[in-house]
Amino acid sequence: MASLPNFEADAREALLDELEDYAREEIAPHVQAHAHEILRQYGQRNDYDVEPIIEAGETEVSRRGDRVVVRFGWPEPAIYFERGTVEHVVEAKNADVLSFIWEDAPEWVREEFEPEGDGYRVFLPKVEVAGLPESRFIRDTLNWLHAEFR
Repeated sequence: MASLPNFEADAREALLDELEDYAREEIAPHVQAHAHEILRQYGQRNDYDVEPIIEAGETEVSRRGDRVVVRFGWPEPAIYFERGTVEHVVEAKNADVLSFIWEDAPEWVREEFEPEGDGYRVFLPKVEVAGLPESRFIRDTLNWLHAEFR
């Protein structure tokens, strides 16, 4: 016959096991899908390819003592979509020029540089960036999640 302290510990452990499975199989994918839908809509509105950010997103479900913790993460560029950026200039720091493939390049770029991949390989000493509007995909997902579990 099990003693009461063992019963309570066993019941707590079983409940945490179920919660961990539920978080991994239901909560985490649902939350990540919500965040990614916000990000996709943002990408469509602003003509940005956000799929590399979405594909690099990670979810981790772990146990910490008597808690189940779900962590979501995206690579560093995601924060620029989340918070937005102001208009700014990017200059080459450790080289004479910046080099990148410019998709949907303007006519002057197509005349001056060679096609590569889905655009034109450019070499420029600096680039003026118009800035990004904020997407709030992380903050809005956290607010939605809080509302879901009230």
